Amino acid sequence: MPRKLTLKPKEAKQANTLLAEREKHSRPALVSQALILCPLPYRKPKESILERVTRVPGGNVTVSFAATRKGVSLPFGNDAVLLDLLCSEARRKKSPEITFERAKELLELLELEDTTSGRSYQRVRERLVRLASVVISVNRAQAGFNVRLVDSWDFGTRKEARTEAQGATRLFPYAIRFSPEFFEDLMSFYVPIPEKVLVAFKSNPTEYHLMKRIMHRALVARSESLIPWAELRAELGSSDSNVPRFKGDVRKVLLKLSLSWQDMPLSFSEAKAGLEVHPRLVRLLPGPPASVPGSDSR
Repeated sequence: MPRKLTLKPKEAKQANTLLAEREKHSRPALVSQALILCPLPYRKPKESILERVTRVPGGNVTVSFAATRKGVSLPFGNDAVLLDLLCSEARRKKSPEITFERAKELLELLELEDTTSGRSYQRVRERLVRLASVVISVNRAQAGFNVRLVDSWDFGTRKEARTEAQGATRLFPYAIRFSPEFFEDLMSFYVPIPEKVLVAFKSNPTEYHLMKRIMHRALVARSESLIPWAELRAELGSSDSNVPRFKGDVRKVLLKLSLSWQDMPLSFSEAKAGLEVHPRLVRLLPGPPASVPGSDSR
């Protein structure tokens, strides 16, 4: 008999929101595969250098993050949501530079509840500073690179945000430009995730990264498979020694994922050895069959 999952009031409210959103159209967000396999830290890290390694068919993927500015930490937590949505815009437009006529457009992309307050602008600006101040090293079996993640960015000031709210327009658009090497990797290795699903998990960084890892497994699974609990915890960089609590977190993510994604192409069952994956014979997302991780229709 499957275990009964009890949601706390806040989680139940989120579940109801996911149910309400599932019927709405959601275009796929095209996010970096490397940053799914080796995610940013969930909480603000004490160290300035972090390395993650994940086994994949054909070899390992290793991603290292290094902060380069004094007083600026590594990106963490919800910085990943901003980064993923920027990656998606760059991948969709096939350009390393993403531009916005108004700063409010970036806040709306994140679906922030308040896109007019100075605090919202400040939070996004702080995230951009962390993303622009990190150097990443991505190493795959066939190639690797070591570069700045973001080459340049311009998000303006809170004063400009206030003048925008009064109807003023900017002479030049706001712009964020990814480094050529990272953009090239993004064009070749990406994962499509329904945008509504991505944003729905943004309030909990741990669940957000776990959801993306499961989504990646959904794309690569072609037959029945098993993800050992120890392997799943290692992939996520989890230091939680409480295995029952970790399994409970996985159950909650799967429940919320099923609520937010109406046509989820696989199901899961919990076994003693790990999480069993059962692919279904349905299409993952609308679009050409070539849109899968590691391939490109260019």
